[in-house]
Amino acid sequence: MTPAVPCLHPPALAAIFDMDGLLVDSEPFWRSVEVGVFSELGVDITPLLGRGLTLGMRTDEVVAFFRSRLDWDGADDEEVTERIVDGIITAIWEEAELMPGALGAIDHFSGLGLKVALASSSTRPVIDAVIRRFDLGDRFQAVCSAADDELGKPHPAVFLRTAQLLGVEPSGCVVLEDSLNGCIAAKAARMRCIAVPAPRHFEDPRFAIADLKLSSLEEIGEDAVTELLGLEPAVR
Repeated sequence: MTPAVPCLHPPALAAIFDMDGLLVDSEPFWRSVEVGVFSELGVDITPLLGRGLTLGMRTDEVVAFFRSRLDWDGADDEEVTERIVDGIITAIWEEAELMPGALGAIDHFSGLGLKVALASSSTRPVIDAVIRRFDLGDRFQAVCSAADDELGKPHPAVFLRTAQLLGVEPSGCVVLEDSLNGCIAAKAARMRCIAVPAPRHFEDPRFAIADLKLSSLEEIGEDAVTELLGLEPAVR
């Protein structure tokens, strides 16, 4: 009999999920809402899209990013941010769908006895809309918005605050993220990180920062995930 290989990681105690692009297929309408709002201001942001530069960032930071490169007259950053948030909330109720495997992934970690939380760069009204739209409230033991922190992702503040609310040390947390900024934030928080990038970003070599990369949340039961959690893979 081949001796069992010991797990390289201590047992994980909590799983922290990002929201946009990971649990909810919201990135397409984030793009359309942002393009629409800036078009009304006479600003074309399309040359700066498609590179993942703003994925994982807070809405106010996205607006500031575009301001620093394009600038515009009229509405200030706060007003532009509010317009985008209002458009996103409307789109959530009219268009949003859960990503394949989203509910199963949440329930998988809960079934393993881990605490489960949500940590998003979206504002609280956007998060609340998603939670109500898909009846997710009972599935999370903590919900945090990076809008409540001084700095958003790739700063680790929102993940560290989430861990504190859960009563778990950062080293005991596993973060699931679709964006590079989110993965950077997770590793800066000294947490394990599972990246689930969008297909167009999947081959981006920068995702090597994550401990593990999956093509879908439907793969969450694979042995590599179990090993990252510090658990023994199931015997087949």
